[in-house]
Amino acid sequence: MKAKIPSGRPSLNRNRVAGEHLRIALKMLGKKWRRDVEDTRHVLNWESWIACGLPRSPTTIDTDIREGIPENRIADYAHCLGIMPELFISPQTDMVKVLADSLSTDDGRTPSMVLGYKEAFPKRYVEHNRQSYMQELFALMNGVYRMHYVLQGVELIHRCTVWVYDVEAYRLLLRGRFSMFGAENEFNGNIFRWHNNLHVHYLCQNEMELGYTMTVDPLRHNLVKRRSPFWLKGQGLTDRGLADNIPIIFTYRMEMLPLPDGMTHEGLWRQECKAVLEQPFFPPGSPEHGALWAQVLSPDDLLS
Repeated sequence: MKAKIPSGRPSLNRNRVAGEHLRIALKMLGKKWRRDVEDTRHVLNWESWIACGLPRSPTTIDTDIREGIPENRIADYAHCLGIMPELFISPQTDMVKVLADSLSTDDGRTPSMVLGYKEAFPKRYVEHNRQSYMQELFALMNGVYRMHYVLQGVELIHRCTVWVYDVEAYRLLLRGRFSMFGAENEFNGNIFRWHNNLHVHYLCQNEMELGYTMTVDPLRHNLVKRRSPFWLKGQGLTDRGLADNIPIIFTYRMEMLPLPDGMTHEGLWRQECKAVLEQPFFPPGSPEHGALWAQVLSPDDLLS
């Protein structure tokens, strides 16, 4: 009797541990993998996924997660996630910790202040600042702002310009410029979300002044999100730049400027930088002081 010849595709050797690790990783990164392929969060719209030659079929991806990843795809999945294949297939691997650690490198994907907070901060940081969320936040906040701020105990209203110019993994990027004691100060900053607020860490280009501000997350407050023109208020803490070196608190209000026809954001930014240099502050008694003072220091009830 002749032996029966098997028909169809041969069964694949699958690793169920790797499938579960893939599910955890995609959840942490805010990625989707089923049929809503038009969503920007779908893996098929992820450059790293495409570059690694990973499956283009949602059915195949879902099968890899539920039934295990075929051995011939394990290395590609691991490379996409930035981890070692040995860790990807090991039942002893804490995928949450490994992925959080891989995002805490010095390649610019997450700010360095996550160091020292053990596992909790990186994990929650990734959850709060997943790629899809930051893209939505950037779509709202991308632009040039005119900012006025009041230092605690000082009656001058200082002027600053801020440009939210790019989005990277887990953060927005900004540039700013103000003038103090006749000297221009340009700074770079990171914007990230924690719970219901936005946090900004910025460093002046002279590398002497490191500052911090906090404001509400407009995506968590629908009425704030819908403000037109769009504006935010917040508080900050910075170095005074004086001999005593005592930190000082400041309150600010920043409003997005409309982009004139035919002008780029960079062109508007440079125009505002020039204006800041020409008039860095408004003293008491100046025509603008009263209205600006009220705008900056009035409470933000999040309803206007």
